[in-house]
Amino acid sequence: MTASALTRVGLAAQTVREVQEIGPLEGAALVLRSSDGREVELTPNVQRALFAALAAIAEHGEVMIGRVPDELTSTVAADMLGVSRPTLLKWSRNGVLDSFKVGSHTRFRREDVVRLRDERERERRRAFEELRALDADGDFEYFED
Repeated sequence: MTASALTRVGLAAQTVREVQEIGPLEGAALVLRSSDGREVELTPNVQRALFAALAAIAEHGEVMIGRVPDELTSTVAADMLGVSRPTLLKWSRNGVLDSFKVGSHTRFRREDVVRLRDERERERRRAFEELRALDADGDFEYFED
């Protein structure tokens, strides 16, 4: 991803606090209101992107918005997945993630990387919920040194 593909917007601490105070937005809809009072509801895809940006600001205090190219280098794909480049290339060799060659360079399709990232996130959340359920049931033993 090139630097020109990113949009950076500085956020004041007050803005981050205001976003954090909004709280959960289930069932909400984002609407643009023009100066003459006319309202235009944003499309579902635009709303999802903006809600995701708000959630990232509330959780991390920042957000970076950019257009990821359709074809990714191994470095960019590894960064998106939160793994090392050698791990990514191992996954490619083992069939975990499809790749293709451009000359001698390994490339990945954005949609494949995003799909794997989402699958891994769902698996992490499922495992976390299982752990919470075990803890809530009292089936989890804590060991102290």
